[in-house]
Amino acid sequence: MRDGVQEKQPGDRHPAPGRLALVQSFVNTRWDLERDQKDELGSPSELARWLRRRALVPPGTKLGDEDLSRVLEVREGLRALLFVNNGAAPNQDAIDRLNHVLNDSMLEVRLQPTGPPVLASRGDGLGAALASLASIVTASQTDGSWSRLKACRGLHCGWAFYDHSRNQSGNWCAMSLCGSRTKAREYRRRKRGRAGTYGGALGRTGA
Repeated sequence: MRDGVQEKQPGDRHPAPGRLALVQSFVNTRWDLERDQKDELGSPSELARWLRRRALVPPGTKLGDEDLSRVLEVREGLRALLFVNNGAAPNQDAIDRLNHVLNDSMLEVRLQPTGPPVLASRGDGLGAALASLASIVTASQTDGSWSRLKACRGLHCGWAFYDHSRNQSGNWCAMSLCGSRTKAREYRRRKRGRAGTYGGALGRTGA
C-alpha cells in the first residue's frame, strides 16, 4: 500500500485482507532483493514519510538513524517469520532482534468483559507505530490469516505475498517469475549432475 493505494502484486495476486495488508506493504518496502534495487525506507526522512502517509505517526514527526535501524530490524524480523510460513527454518537471530525492538514499543493489552483481549498502541510516536504493526500481526495470528502471508522462496526474493489458494500451497510471489526461475535452476543442476555421473562412468569404463 503506497499513499493509501494497494501496490500491484506480482502475478496479479490479491493483497492480504484488511489491516494485514499494511504489514504486507511494510515488509515489501524492500523489493527486488536479488539485485537490491529499491528500498523505500532508505533514509530516516523516507521512513518518516512512509509512516506519515499511513497515519502511523503525526505530521512533522522527525526520525533519526537509530529509529531507522530499529524499524529495519522489525521489517526483516517479520520477513523471517514469513519465510517460516513458507516452510523455511526459523532465522532465530532475526526473530530475536524483532522481539527486542518490539519490547520497547508502546503496546498495551486491554481486557474485555467478552471476547478476546484487544491490543492497542499508546502515544503517537515511532513506538506507537511499531505497536500498531505488532497488534495487526497478533490479531492475524489469532484469526488464522497470518499463516497465509508468506515470503517468496525465490532466490534472493523474499517478497511478501498472501496465499489465497484453498490448500495454502503457494510458494512463489508469482510462478511466472520466481517459480519458473527456480524450476529452471533445478533443471540445470540436475542436468549437470547427470552429465557428471555419465562422464564418471565413461572414465571408469576407459580405465
